[in-house]
Amino acid sequence: MLKSIKLQVLSAAKRCRISSLVANSSWRRQRLLILCYHGISIEDEHLWAPALYLQASRLRERFEYLRQSRCGILSLEEGLRRLHDGTLPKRAVTITFDDGMYDFYRLAFPILREFGFPATVYLTTYYSEFNRPVFDGMCSYLLWKARGRKLEFPEVFSAPLALNSAGLEIADREIKQYASVNNLSAGEKDQLLSSVARRLNIDYEALCRRRVLHIMSPSEAKEVAGAGIDMQLHTHRHRVSRQQDLFNREIDENRKCISAVSAAPLRHFCYPGGFHDPEFPAWLERQGIESATTCKPGIASRRTNPFLLPRLVDSTLLTMNEFESWVTGVAALLPQRRHVMSSNQLLETPRNRGNLPQKSSVFVEGQKEAI
Repeated sequence: MLKSIKLQVLSAAKRCRISSLVANSSWRRQRLLILCYHGISIEDEHLWAPALYLQASRLRERFEYLRQSRCGILSLEEGLRRLHDGTLPKRAVTITFDDGMYDFYRLAFPILREFGFPATVYLTTYYSEFNRPVFDGMCSYLLWKARGRKLEFPEVFSAPLALNSAGLEIADREIKQYASVNNLSAGEKDQLLSSVARRLNIDYEALCRRRVLHIMSPSEAKEVAGAGIDMQLHTHRHRVSRQQDLFNREIDENRKCISAVSAAPLRHFCYPGGFHDPEFPAWLERQGIESATTCKPGIASRRTNPFLLPRLVDSTLLTMNEFESWVTGVAALLPQRRHVMSSNQLLETPRNRGNLPQKSSVFVEGQKEAI
């Protein structure tokens, strides 16, 4: 109901040219919209996770709107500097991608080059080194692809489980819990995914060959960094910790891996899943980091805490009307739903606790990871 009312208000604002007035106002000139993208569909990922994925055609549509609207597309570094200095261009926008998925390399990167837009990739690095599907995501994706079927897996379930709406949630939770309780290595988790796919009659290796739900390899990350894409910090295992030593270790390992593929200074950070606690900004500042982005919707101003930067998470769920309203600034003037963070990104959650890192070297296949 709330979204329906907001869409009507946004449409009315556009018809009455209020959107245009806001877009060209001094208020908007003093603000930076940071766009956030997670994944661009290689196959049907936008149907599986519409809150995270967007089709390449929709991304191109968004970028075409930014170009036609004469938005000032700035790199993250320049955008934050000019926000602080009060020298932003009209309709200033910065583009960021979380995680560094292979679909960025294959689909988003060519579109960025076509439009000549700068972008920042917050690269999580464990699954870049161990280049197989990300376990949590692929587990959910395989089950979704088999919705309506039954899964027989006596090692995990006491009886065959129907993959209806409730069954999908149970299967996803129990398989991931099984991996955690048994403290499976990355290689063992990959074998578990293969076993799940086989039981569901899904060709797992075909998905792997197409690199669905893979992170960019180090060579791919190096290629896009060499072409001008800004690589920044996102933790090694896509996890944060409430223990400062583990929190720092995640960043240190992430920094080591990214430094091997990019010579750019690493002074910007993205909270995995947008999760942050009050003490995190101070810990980041001690690490020499200058900014951190969240997933809380909003537009940044000079008064915004640089370690709690809001972003617009663009996805299949966001209509073009909503996207335009955020670019103009009108959407930021309307009431927003309360933003709720998920604690699944914490190493301390029960499912992740068995995978706490034990040493600071870069992990390789066979060692434990938490993603």
